Amino acid sequence: MSLVFSKSLIVKQALLTLVLAVVLSLISNAIQMYDGIKHQRKIIDQDFNELIAVVEQPLAAAVFRLDRAFAQQQINSLLLSPSIASVKVTDEIGHIFIEGKAEKRAFRSSVALADLMFSNLNTFQRSLTIEQPTFNAGILTVVPEKRYLMDRLLDTHIPLLVYNLLKDILLACLISLIFYYLVTYPLMRFTRSLTHIGQHQKQPLPDAFYQRHKSDELGHLHTTFTQLWTHLNSALSDLERSNSHTKAMIEHAADGILLLDVNQQIRMANSAAKTMLKLEQNDVTSVSLARFHDPLHWPEFVNLVDTLSLNSPQTVETLYQVQGRQFPVEIRLVKYDVQDQVETLMLIRNVSERKEAEAHIHHLAYYDPITDLPNRQYLTDRLTERLKLTAMQNSYSAVVFMDLDRFKVINDSLGHNVGDQLLRCVSKQLAGLVSSEVVFARMGGDEFAFLLEPLGDHLAEAEQRVLDLMNRITLACQQVKSAGHHEVHITASLGASVFQANDLCAEVILKQADTALYRAKESGRNTYAMYRPEMQAASDARLEMEKALHHATENKLFELYYQPQNNAEGELIGAEALLRWRDSNKGFISPAEFIPLAEEIGLIVEIGTWVLNEALSQVATWLEQGKWQSSWRMSINVSPIQFQQASFLPILKSQLEKHHVPASCVDLEITENTLLNDWETSLTKMQAIKELGVYLSIDDFGTGYSSLKYLKSLPIDRLKIDQSFVRDLLTDHSDEAIVHAVIAMAKALKINVLAEGVETLPHLDRLKEIHCFYYQGYYFGRPAPADQFIASFVHDSSDTAPSF
Repeated sequence: MSLVFSKSLIVKQALLTLVLAVVLSLISNAIQMYDGIKHQRKIIDQDFNELIAVVEQPLAAAVFRLDRAFAQQQINSLLLSPSIASVKVTDEIGHIFIEGKAEKRAFRSSVALADLMFSNLNTFQRSLTIEQPTFNAGILTVVPEKRYLMDRLLDTHIPLLVYNLLKDILLACLISLIFYYLVTYPLMRFTRSLTHIGQHQKQPLPDAFYQRHKSDELGHLHTTFTQLWTHLNSALSDLERSNSHTKAMIEHAADGILLLDVNQQIRMANSAAKTMLKLEQNDVTSVSLARFHDPLHWPEFVNLVDTLSLNSPQTVETLYQVQGRQFPVEIRLVKYDVQDQVETLMLIRNVSERKEAEAHIHHLAYYDPITDLPNRQYLTDRLTERLKLTAMQNSYSAVVFMDLDRFKVINDSLGHNVGDQLLRCVSKQLAGLVSSEVVFARMGGDEFAFLLEPLGDHLAEAEQRVLDLMNRITLACQQVKSAGHHEVHITASLGASVFQANDLCAEVILKQADTALYRAKESGRNTYAMYRPEMQAASDARLEMEKALHHATENKLFELYYQPQNNAEGELIGAEALLRWRDSNKGFISPAEFIPLAEEIGLIVEIGTWVLNEALSQVATWLEQGKWQSSWRMSINVSPIQFQQASFLPILKSQLEKHHVPASCVDLEITENTLLNDWETSLTKMQAIKELGVYLSIDDFGTGYSSLKYLKSLPIDRLKIDQSFVRDLLTDHSDEAIVHAVIAMAKALKINVLAEGVETLPHLDRLKEIHCFYYQGYYFGRPAPADQFIASFVHDSSDTAPSF
């Protein structure tokens, strides 16, 4: 078949047509022969039935009479037919009565072929029956001569097969000849014309070709090829243009591009690569890439290139050395096979600027921008590394947390710029106290940390070294600091955790140091503490308190109690709303315990808003029930953090409108510390509150840090003397002097005074003597829920109670 398909088109067509004609002719004759065999079988069945019918009755009578001679005559007459091979007659019990075989004759067909063609033609049997009397004489069995039948079949079909085969071969030859003149010859002319075509030329075919084949397939082929040729010429032009563009892009690419052979010799370089590597313009192909690599790293690079898979790009970074200058490069490598030659393409980029940017980003990620100290992330990573190292050692290490006391006051009062300068001054001073092995980091805000490693194998020695360091740091922080034009006095609180690896993680160690720092703050600040396991219980309790406080705030589990406020005649002039929290496990928790925590974790604003809403709602209910007089005032405490919120004044307005409570029935109590953060803003907000008609009081007066000179500018209605002064009024002359001074100052400023913590009659009498006429304390009544307050303190009061 390969020989056939290697010939010309006409030979292929002729041979294939001839083979196809012969195959189809043989298939057709085979089908005809099969039909002939089926027809011949019918004829054979008919002939044999007719022959048997002739001798059937005589043979039956001969068997009945046991006349073997007559039966033999009948059998011999059957054997005269060349289509019968043998005859046998059996009696009624199956014994052979008589039999005979035909004489040997010559046949052209073989026994195997005859058996194959007439496989289902074996014998003909007929029962020999006498009708009167009815008797089954035996069975006649006739065996046909298959070879004779086969010869007769072949004599019929062989001439027909030969005739059809010759006819089909002649037809195939005629078809091949017609195909040659109609297709092959014009196609040959068309093909020869293509060999003379040049670029941008048309096919030089005669006009007769276009006329004869204008509408047939060859004409369509010519038209299609013409179009393809036009497109090919256009594609070639585009390819040349693209090639020019590619060369231009490679030549003018910002990255250096090198083409290497299998020996890492440079075969091509663009302008960027030549400039980067200081290559001579006309001396590129003689340069080895090894010239620019560090000799120590060159074998590794060669191995990488040798083992690089085809069409599998890979990016590596290394250092190049050019004319004594070293710079980092990023190389994109790809190896490919072009015309059985392996080449390596390299894209080289100078990443010096990127490395500098990465270093800068790394510095920003791991160093504090204000002090240039390592930050929390850096210290945490170093601590984690230290834990992995000490897991295989017994050496102790330590983390020390430091917090600057009252830094927020300095930052808010003197400005953030002064605060930043103070942080830089502290960090510079403390950096000189520690060795280079100590990691000194700023954790954020005014919090610093020290990681000390290693401290030896003995816990006592390690703790002593940490205590010595914390003592030096405490003394250093107490020294006067210069921040801008200010001299600042500041102290520090420190907490330390000494550890070995064991099962501790960085988070646990930092938490321990923070717990120790918190203990130092609780101890009065300007001191230090070493972490002890028992501290964790207090820390856990505080955390548990935080969770419980969050839960109570979310689910509004607080209550408001009300404590009466009275005048000198014992008449009710109002009440103070006091927040109470009854925990399901711990019972009542003191406000002195949870209010500072709420301020620290940011819940005080939400709690204060709830208190304001609840107190005004209760006043509105009592007014509607006639149990609250319009001259009475409900005192509501406002946290400094809540007061400083920009949303406080809008919330106050909306609550008054929501509950329809007269503003004159509300007295907001703020502390002196509220005024420290931003005096101007606080004064503006207080004046706006006064414009609403709401009263203002200074709570716990005398315990804060505000200057008395500001008091004359405040739009306040009342000062509340703190109970710490009232409690020792009768026994402590200093407290009595302070109360005298407050009352005298308030009288001069025309401000009312209310004394808190009035618990006994002698206290009341003494306060009257020094002209304090408004009181609040256990002597008049303890704080109580709303219903109990009304039942205990609200009687048939008239609306003529004196105002204060």
